[in-house]
Amino acid sequence: MHTITLSLIFVIVLQTGLPLAYAEKVGGPCEYKQYAGKAKIMSITPKTGHAYDLYFYQAYEVKFSFIPDQKISEKFARTEGKEYVLLLKNSSYPGPKFIEKYELKTGKILECNMNVITKGTCTPILFDFPSLRLDDYIE
Repeated sequence: MHTITLSLIFVIVLQTGLPLAYAEKVGGPCEYKQYAGKAKIMSITPKTGHAYDLYFYQAYEVKFSFIPDQKISEKFARTEGKEYVLLLKNSSYPGPKFIEKYELKTGKILECNMNVITKGTCTPILFDFPSLRLDDYIE
């Protein structure tokens, strides 16, 4: 009975034209072009909401603008008039101890690298801050 079922599935797949295995690899290694520049902190505001209130975890939304040292050639990554949110590596917002430890405040300028995807299907734009440890999960 098991053999008949497998044979029937195989025939249905052949009849419908569905591929038995997806031939093209999706994702894979990504490549980025790096642009050096500066990040200017535009605002630091407390996050509120059910999850933050429920677990008594104070988090802050830190918005910054990026000023590249050279012109960005990828149109989708141009930064004029845009603000970005600083997130930790686990995609969480920084807490008050992180803000204090790294002396973050509105107007502060940080060295920053903007990584723009050139190959693959990973995150299109990533930011790297040499003076911040984005895996520093102190609250």
